[in-house]
Amino acid sequence: MTERKNAMANAHKAQVAIYGTPISTAVYRELRDYAEDHGVRLSGFRNYVGDIAVIKAVIDDIVEISKDFPRIIDERNGIVLYLDYDMSDDDFATTDDYLGHEIHLNAGLFSDLNILAENYSQQVQTGRFVKDTTWRSIIRHEVGHVVEHLYRLDIIKFTEDVFDEKSRVEIIKRLKKELSIYSAEYFDCREVISECFSAYYSKIDNEIAYSFVTKCINEAHTLDLSMEGR
Repeated sequence: MTERKNAMANAHKAQVAIYGTPISTAVYRELRDYAEDHGVRLSGFRNYVGDIAVIKAVIDDIVEISKDFPRIIDERNGIVLYLDYDMSDDDFATTDDYLGHEIHLNAGLFSDLNILAENYSQQVQTGRFVKDTTWRSIIRHEVGHVVEHLYRLDIIKFTEDVFDEKSRVEIIKRLKKELSIYSAEYFDCREVISECFSAYYSKIDNEIAYSFVTKCINEAHTLDLSMEGR
């Protein structure tokens, strides 16, 4: 038992040395209660070292999007925010491909808003992410993946309908030019919904994003109505 306690103490010291001192129990409870009150579940935040206002802002953005897609805050299948210490510096956040509703936030980046905002801004300046978006679009992007999963949206069909175009090559060219480089990075259009969410919920005037997300909203609304009473 003593050996185990020593190991845990050493691990804690190592974490503090790298990331800083974790938030107090009282502050953690404030964050946990805020998440629960808004229908969002947290995992791994007990040792969070950043400003909880950052995570509250993330939660607020999820709640805002849930007005159009209520299933994302479902008490069983809704979004879980997971603070991940094993992500590379190249990833701001990811969505678990298997679960489909667990969003991993990069613990290192989300613990320092200045670094997070600067790193994201650099990506915007290169055209990789949607023009004029900020770090707040990171969660809006990931929620797009959750919506796709929970509502079982056919993104390829949606994309072809929005562009009135069947040529994937031409679609990719337009996405890269008119939305973002990242939206065009995969031939299967897997990042289109997320980059459209990034623009739409950041209130960026982008015709592609508006057309795509409004189509998603209409489809989701139809599915939600069909599920009522079941």
